[in-house]
Amino acid sequence: MTEVALVDAPAAPAWSRELARRLVDGGVEVAAWVPDKRLAPLAAELDAIGAEVRTLTREEECVGYAAGFRAAGGTPVVLMQCSGLGNAVNALSSLAVPYGLGFVVVLSMRGTLGERNPAQVPLGRTAVGMLSLLGIQSFSLRSPEDVTAVTDGALALADGAREVSAIVLEPELSLGS
Repeated sequence: MTEVALVDAPAAPAWSRELARRLVDGGVEVAAWVPDKRLAPLAAELDAIGAEVRTLTREEECVGYAAGFRAAGGTPVVLMQCSGLGNAVNALSSLAVPYGLGFVVVLSMRGTLGERNPAQVPLGRTAVGMLSLLGIQSFSLRSPEDVTAVTDGALALADGAREVSAIVLEPELSLGS
């Protein structure tokens, strides 16, 4: 493994393994992330199948790293919790979106169905709307059966149309794993 933070990652559910495989099969070479318990199995799986995993300290750094990697001709993915989206708005809206540096953002949802932490609710409630206001299309992943279609479609939009696209990992997905 390339990062110490991945050592204690829980075993990846089947949908997470399939998501990682689809991302790598779709050309993703590197993942940038701020460590998050809900995304740790996906990061560990990406690392295990050959994508470099870069652990950064803030979500806007992940966006900047991904934008630079994309500008250099590579295919990155950004993994972030929806509460980190607030930190990344400026980097997305002033760098990635206007310059056509399309990549996929995998967004782990908090603050919605089943949330018990009130601090997570405001950004959970507004994350998809914020993405839309930035011109970023988001695609909800609620069922393991949808991993292939959602992942392949988001990657095609990012690569072909050079658009940032978001895969939103809805709470229902974890309930069904």
